[in-house]
Amino acid sequence: MRTPPYLTCLHHLSFLGANSLWCRHTAYGAKVRVPGNVDVLIAGTSCVDYSQLNRNKKTIEAKGESGRTFQGMLKWVAKHRPSLVVLENICNCPWDKVCNFFKEKGYSAQWCRFDTKSYYIPHTRTRGYAFAIDIKSNKTIPDAWKAVVQSLARPSSSPLEAFLLPVDDPRIHQSRQNLARESERRAGRVDWGKCESRHQRVRLEEELGFKRPFTQWKEDGSCLLPDFAWSDWAAGQVDRVLDLLDISLLKSAQKGIDQSYKTFLPYTLVHFVGLILTCAF
Repeated sequence: MRTPPYLTCLHHLSFLGANSLWCRHTAYGAKVRVPGNVDVLIAGTSCVDYSQLNRNKKTIEAKGESGRTFQGMLKWVAKHRPSLVVLENICNCPWDKVCNFFKEKGYSAQWCRFDTKSYYIPHTRTRGYAFAIDIKSNKTIPDAWKAVVQSLARPSSSPLEAFLLPVDDPRIHQSRQNLARESERRAGRVDWGKCESRHQRVRLEEELGFKRPFTQWKEDGSCLLPDFAWSDWAAGQVDRVLDLLDISLLKSAQKGIDQSYKTFLPYTLVHFVGLILTCAF
């Protein structure tokens, strides 16, 4: 996506902490002044070093991608003193340390974990957010912010079908055609080695077995879903997603729930919109 000409796109977030007022490296090689006269900073620093999929995790103090981007942002905050900072990252981010770093810079900070499905959004995405305000303004605001946002959470009272398009909607037909064309162009399979061992461990520990009753997917990339399911969507998914569908069905079967019989939305799969469309029948 091309950045509009009126916006400044720096080559790397760590450049924000440079001592010089000038940054010699924007995304397009231009030399521009580092912006600083702002009241609110909303940032999302790198999460790669905190991810569960990373076998070589690094701390926030280390000079990894996550540490460098965070420290660059923090140096900019210490220099330009925005009144308010909102920081987003994954749940494994060391949030207590993040808040302590802000407090060392003269900010009052608080963090909390939120899930989108608790805020009337038909989608689950759990993320952590830190809210920091210059202590000169009001040091109690971060605690109040956390309490207010938590108080706004409420489970959805609308049925799943309320969020779905009618089965004869032309947009569904067009989307299915696009998915079918995309699956035809897809070459090979994505290596899912980092996730495969975790899937196998779950199957063993929870005594799920190694069958694939829902997708019947094979290592050659083929799969065969039940007649009511959206096969074109499944053909475009990677092995990790297909295996997760089978694991979810097997876990529900242990509880006496047949996902292929009635509308059911596994919490681990709620973000797969295609599954939502296939299960409403």
